Amino acid sequence: MRVVSGMIQQWVSGYTPPGFRIIRSGRTQIGITRNELMPYLSLDELKEEGAPGEGASGFFGRGRLKVFHLKNGETVLVRPYRHGGLVRWLTEEIFVTWPPRPFKELAITEEARRRGLPTLEIFAAWIERIWGPLYRGWLVTRELKGANDLWSVLLNELYAGSDKESLLHAVAQSVRTMHRQGIYHRDLNLKNILVRKEAGRIRTYIIDFDKAQLFSGAVPPGKAKRNLSRLLRSARKLDPDRRHLSQGDWELFMNFFRKADAG
Repeated sequence: MRVVSGMIQQWVSGYTPPGFRIIRSGRTQIGITRNELMPYLSLDELKEEGAPGEGASGFFGRGRLKVFHLKNGETVLVRPYRHGGLVRWLTEEIFVTWPPRPFKELAITEEARRRGLPTLEIFAAWIERIWGPLYRGWLVTRELKGANDLWSVLLNELYAGSDKESLLHAVAQSVRTMHRQGIYHRDLNLKNILVRKEAGRIRTYIIDFDKAQLFSGAVPPGKAKRNLSRLLRSARKLDPDRRHLSQGDWELFMNFFRKADAG
């Protein structure tokens, strides 16, 4: 592997956060990796279907994530990038946007963590160039043990009664913190909010910032409102009968959100 330097770095990676290094492996692979994990992360191994340590993770999105156990003892999740909507039938896992989407998500996620928003810890972002500007991408994150996405939590009724009220309060606090810290999530939905219990308390993590927008101050009210509308549409699409997130549940969530906003 060799370090990429010079003028092409900003075009290739956009912004490389402190503590990371942009590297090349071979003629087609480019990655941004945490300095201390460079000896343990290889794209060829992480993307290999039969790689040692692979397993089914508890998170589902546009594809099953892989679980790998690194030689330094860390457990990581590897997510391949895939298009959603109608575009997935045409290009599926091939992207053309530059700087590459995995690199953008890494940079925004690191900034979100710096601003105090609970989210995943990214270890690396990789792309493999196919031809010209076309590439495939992967994101490597620390495993968040015991976490489930919000939709899975609601669907399986993992938190009921007073616990459900605590769940909605925790989600509202996280979303409001995100807006207060100037982070606009363009695709906020029930599947990119993770939930787990820590020391007896419910804690939530917001993920998937590849389309996010950062502001120097708080997110403008209009955009914050669109964020909440997007979250509600997600709930109604996944739960059209409102069996798992009723209108009363949503009103309670909004009440918690407004109280957090006032605070």
